[in-house]
Amino acid sequence: MTIAIYCISAMALLIFALGLWVSVQRGRTNVITGIETDPTSGLNKAVRAHANAAEYVPTLGVLMLYLGTQPMAAWVGWVMIIAAASRYLTAIGFLACATLEKPHILKAIGALGTYAGGIALCVAAVLTLG
Repeated sequence: MTIAIYCISAMALLIFALGLWVSVQRGRTNVITGIETDPTSGLNKAVRAHANAAEYVPTLGVLMLYLGTQPMAAWVGWVMIIAAASRYLTAIGFLACATLEKPHILKAIGALGTYAGGIALCVAAVLTLG
């Protein structure tokens, strides 16, 4: 359960940190609602990073929480760590990219880790059924 709690906490921290960063960007730009049209704007990048994390973190968190209560193989713990780290890579990719209109290597690596990790955790959850 320890690995699951660390990973869930790390991903929750990411959600809150990105939410705070959106608020900071809104204060800087004086755009209180919506987003700017500029794909290079810090506000747009922050909103997309936060939204993307909010799309995946809850499901990953539920899977990790469940699997943390079950006897699990060592590989499941490693997958949890990879999935949580992938969420950070994706967020960094959104924030570091020059423009949202072009791919960024960290977003791609993070997305791949999220998809592969999420699918592996789904399989692990089903395998607990015996």
